[in-house]
Amino acid sequence: MNTENHQSTYLGLLRYVKPYRLVFFVAILGAIVDAAMKAFFIWSLSYILEYAFERQDPVWIKAIPLFVITVFLIRSMGNFSAAYGFTWVGRKIINDLRSEVFGQYLQLPQKFYDKNSSGGLISRITYDIEQMANGVSKNFVLIIRESLTIVFYLIVMFYYSWELALAAFLVFPVIAIIIKLINKRFRRIGHGIQKSIADITQTVEEVVKGHKIVKIFKGQQQEKEKFSSNIKTNRQLQVKIVATQEVMSSINLMLVAAALSFIMYVAATSGMSAANFMSFMMAMLALMPTIKNLSSVFATIQTTLAAADSVMHVLQESPEKDTGTDELDVKKVDVEFNQVNFSYDGELTALNDINLKIAAGESVALVGASGGGKTTLVNLVPRFYDVTAGEILINGHNIQEYTLSSLRDHVSVVSQEVVLFNDTVRNNIAYGSQANSSDADIINAAKQANALLFIEQLPDGFETELGDNGTRLSGGQRQRIAIARAILKDAPLLILDEATSALDTESEKHIQQALEKLMQRRTTLVIAHRLSTIENVDKVVVLDQGRVAQMGTHEALMAQPGIYAQLQQSQITSLAQTEDADE
Repeated sequence: MNTENHQSTYLGLLRYVKPYRLVFFVAILGAIVDAAMKAFFIWSLSYILEYAFERQDPVWIKAIPLFVITVFLIRSMGNFSAAYGFTWVGRKIINDLRSEVFGQYLQLPQKFYDKNSSGGLISRITYDIEQMANGVSKNFVLIIRESLTIVFYLIVMFYYSWELALAAFLVFPVIAIIIKLINKRFRRIGHGIQKSIADITQTVEEVVKGHKIVKIFKGQQQEKEKFSSNIKTNRQLQVKIVATQEVMSSINLMLVAAALSFIMYVAATSGMSAANFMSFMMAMLALMPTIKNLSSVFATIQTTLAAADSVMHVLQESPEKDTGTDELDVKKVDVEFNQVNFSYDGELTALNDINLKIAAGESVALVGASGGGKTTLVNLVPRFYDVTAGEILINGHNIQEYTLSSLRDHVSVVSQEVVLFNDTVRNNIAYGSQANSSDADIINAAKQANALLFIEQLPDGFETELGDNGTRLSGGQRQRIAIARAILKDAPLLILDEATSALDTESEKHIQQALEKLMQRRTTLVIAHRLSTIENVDKVVVLDQGRVAQMGTHEALMAQPGIYAQLQQSQITSLAQTEDADE
């Protein structure tokens, strides 16, 4: 990473310190007091040796206990203020960062999630930010305190002999050059550690979510090998960073030792008093572990900055484009796709010249082979993606003229991939903007979704906790909760992506009836794979390789040769073969 990016990262971190600058300043004062007291005690040893030990001055002898206790008491107070203050500020910053990153996740566009693994995103808000906490609190304490300690020790050394101190001081530019060179390696290893943690998180998440598939297809060994490879990489990188850290510390210590041996030789031939030389040597010897501590911190700091780079990258991502200024507030909507084209990142064309008008209250089914563009098309309506060319109109206005919030207020979605939250049944149905719905409305929505009966049989009814993504419910039950959520929202535009796919035959019958009632009053887009569920829609649109291949009613399309009739016949044949096999 170049110097400009270094500075950007540093400034980015300092921005989060600003709200807590008073506590931060007190912590720095504490570090100054701690460092000053350490140096002051060493400076005073010369006088203690001379007056208390050599001259046997009774005043000095009596004052020593009180003096030592006072110095260390003040030092302890400074150390506590620094450690507590920096930790307090660090944890505050972590809370702020986690809130900001989480808020950023909520407003980033779909394409960001397409490019980033969920494991990596989770790792950033947990591990990476925690690494930043260590950098801001623990490491910052060490950097401030040890740097100040070095300064004060040097002052003591210059006080007793500027010639010897200058000789010792010549070592530090060499140490600084070594630190600068090795820091590049630290940063590179630090980035590798961030990636390895993200890979570990991703592997664990996949296994936890897909444990049934792993077991059925006997993928345990494969997943073990993948996980072992990930943790091996992490272990190797952790060892590398420690090895590099120790090599740097050893080199620094050898340089200090060389300077020390030279200084001892010069001091022995210069006629310097024993007491003064003792204080000088105490200060210089105290420098060695201080320099070692400071050198060690730089390794962790590079990991911190690597983590900060990762987090700052998320925060610098552009949120969803919400340039609309009009508020959509209508009871009925018509939708028009006008010469719509869409491609992912300007490369893979998913939709090509789509022209489609959907009247208010009209139901339209989108059918076709997988990869034909059905899901992509419906994702354009709530602006999870924006069209590459052309426009989508709602009630005659380009949807980009509306604010995202008001546009999405008018859309309900029931997807094949059901999302439930680790909360109660009630809060999953009355989710988000519907959180203040009355019990009567929630019960009515559950009833229409054919979910009321099984909800009442749950241990705590509507207050039953569903667990992670509704793991305590069957697939059909989870789908019906999602349908109840959409029913409660009562939006004028309904998107159904195989909404009945996870239901048994009897439940599907009841849900289909409920959905048909809803569709009579709403503009509805239905993505269907089972064509038997869309025979009563107003219009069927067949998509093939991103283009509209056929359009018309179910009866009209069945009466003519084409893709729709072929799909229908294929499903009828498949169903007949299944029934024969069952018999």
